[in-house]
Amino acid sequence: MVNFLIIIFIVSLLYLAKIETFSRYIFILGFQGLLLFGIALFELKHFDIPHLILILTETLIFKAIFVPAFLKKLSLRSNVRRSHKGLLPPNASIVIALAIIVISFTIGHNLHDEHLEIKYFTGAISALAIGLYLVINNRDILTHLIAYLIIENGIFLLSIALGNEMPMFVNAAILLDIFSSVLIMGIFFNKVHDFFDDTNTDQLSTLKD
Repeated sequence: MVNFLIIIFIVSLLYLAKIETFSRYIFILGFQGLLLFGIALFELKHFDIPHLILILTETLIFKAIFVPAFLKKLSLRSNVRRSHKGLLPPNASIVIALAIIVISFTIGHNLHDEHLEIKYFTGAISALAIGLYLVINNRDILTHLIAYLIIENGIFLLSIALGNEMPMFVNAAILLDIFSSVLIMGIFFNKVHDFFDDTNTDQLSTLKD
């Protein structure tokens, strides 16, 4: 079951490289939250109850429900429906995303670490790299925010891969997840949009002290 969830997570990363509408971005982000909830539920059975409740609450309530709802509110408030056209076309982005996934799997397979689960490593590194690619390829602030949350999903997945060996690492990743997401979503985007009608990152070049 966990293998199936990881495969679906990786497929969702490929889909992210193709889409351009914020509603689909937000849907995929919430869907990934549900996938991470399922992965955590099946994988972290040996955690004590308080740690398990914290992890499952963070994935289900925060990632799958709160974050998508908040992003939808931001997109409606800013009256933005589509991301600015990327530097590369969607078909090229899919090819790049597929290459990233293949490279991630190859690296994980060649590490030969007994504590490393290749399936988690592939999903985690793919999410990190594809999130960075979305930042580079797009110039919209809201898309950058979504890409950052995709990167966070990769970090969370990597922490689950080490969860049974390093439970405090998982908790630290969760706390960083919550703090940084709320900070960026609640302050940065709202403040920028108060001063600019457009969310293109080119507008940031006009900021002054």
